[in-house]
Order: sequence, then C-alpha cells, then structure tokens
Amino acid sequence: MLQDWLPTIQVVQIILCVAVIVFILLQVRGAGLGSAFGGSSAGTVFKTRRGVERLVFNLTIIFVVLFALISVLSAALVK
Repeated sequence: MLQDWLPTIQVVQIILCVAVIVFILLQVRGAGLGSAFGGSSAGTVFKTRRGVERLVFNLTIIFVVLFALISVLSAALVK
C-alpha cells in the first residue's frame, strides 16, 4: 500500500534536497576558516545569530532532519 506513495515521496525528497541546498547557500559566511587557525581576524569565530540569520539557520536544521527522515522512509519502501 505504501509502495503507491513512492513517487510522491521521491518528489518531496527532491524538493527538500533543493531547499536544503538553497538554505545552506543563503547562510552568511563569517570570517572564514582562516580565522579558526589563528588568521588575521581571530576572535570572530563565535558569533550570535539574530533575526533572519537565525531563522535561516533553524530552517536549515529542520529541512535537513526532514530530508533524512524522508530518505530513510524511501529506502525502506524500495525493499
């Protein structure tokens, strides 16, 4: 019975995949990886997320978790 839902689940998985990519690319890059190893802008590694940046970060986490759950469900239905 759930086999009939497999094409719909795969479409949802593709949409979530694109959403995850977009939200990851929308996140603001901080000082870069160089500052983590003692670069010129040391001390700016830790930053508080506020406003839209926090929303994008939280939505990224939600979409990644949904994508993982849908992927496991899809793999289970293929068997």
